[in-house]
Amino acid sequence: MRKLLQHVTDPELCIQCSACEMACPVKAIKAFFGRYCIDAEICDGCNKCIEECPTGAADRFIEVSEYYSQDQQSQWQKLPG
Repeated sequence: MRKLLQHVTDPELCIQCSACEMACPVKAIKAFFGRYCIDAEICDGCNKCIEECPTGAADRFIEVSEYYSQDQQSQWQKLPG
């Protein structure tokens, strides 16, 4: 099975400051129920969110067999796996 690398935000580190959302030039990051989630289908890997995140929450990548949706990510209390 092919593994994918998904860029995600860490809910344990995120302080909901919206710096990542404001930095994203392709609007791949949106708040869902107070959690900032990255849309893997839109993200172009520019890493501007990582540069702007004050806590390092946006600097997380996980191996997945299929991408988690933003709705699924919004339910996380911590990163899966």
